Amino acid sequence: MKAVRINQWGQPAQVEDIPQPTAGQDEVLVRVYASSLNPVDLFSVAGYLQAMQQLPLTPGTDFSGEVVTVGADVTHVKPGDAVFGMIPIRGGAFAEYAIIKGHEVALKPQSLNYVQASAVPLVSLAAWQTTIDFAQLQKSERVLIHGAGGSVGSVAVQLAKDKGAYIIANDLPEKRGLLEELAVDEIIDAKAQQFKDVVGDVDVVLNYAKADLLEHSYDVLKPGSRYATTFEQPPQEEAERRGIHSFGVFTQPTVEQLTRLAGLIDAGKIQVLVHRTFPMDEALAALEYLQSNSEPGKVVLTMD
Repeated sequence: MKAVRINQWGQPAQVEDIPQPTAGQDEVLVRVYASSLNPVDLFSVAGYLQAMQQLPLTPGTDFSGEVVTVGADVTHVKPGDAVFGMIPIRGGAFAEYAIIKGHEVALKPQSLNYVQASAVPLVSLAAWQTTIDFAQLQKSERVLIHGAGGSVGSVAVQLAKDKGAYIIANDLPEKRGLLEELAVDEIIDAKAQQFKDVVGDVDVVLNYAKADLLEHSYDVLKPGSRYATTFEQPPQEEAERRGIHSFGVFTQPTVEQLTRLAGLIDAGKIQVLVHRTFPMDEALAALEYLQSNSEPGKVVLTMD
């Protein structure tokens, strides 16, 4: 089978022929049709995660495809099922076939094709785990979302909208069109305005933009309110002093959450954005494009 491979840290990834893997007892072998790119994949290729990864490495986190075989312990999917999911840290999705742990894969949204479905897992799970799991956003609460026009932020906006929250979006001016399309309640121009001067008090801050927004985010939060981020775990001393619940989410896949997200997508409550596709043979060009692209939507590798 063909796969994108890193054989030496610091050397470019390349497409190679390698043996097709075999599923273990708690695993699923998936014929991958598409894999969307994420910043973590750039970190893998650059060697920044080498303390957590082993060579030779097939990078790739998000995938969609068809189940080929399942291990004896996997009962929620079967051969022939159309699926999607996320492989955390160890990678493997930039290939024609991938081994997936049972808890990392679920039936894909029926309303999406494989390219669209591959754009869902990591960003949507990150949005869910910050907005729903930790922040437990409620109807009519005021939520400030940093990076609301990004891949994670735009999903968080739609989850917040489904909850009936009042959404304040903080992002660059070039994201205004998308934010207006998503019908947020207020838009803050991150270049022209300081959010702390215009936002007032909020119940929840979701930070998908920059870690250094933490301090001023605390300034707009009331005691008992929540701050959640996809960056590192925030220092707890200042949060506790202010009576703020503060948490950094390290995104992990679950069958339940993937299934619930698929249901929201099929119900028309989450819009999935794909900006551009590349064939697997052009994986390096796709990764370079991801680094420079600021347009809304995911970049996706196709394996056919």
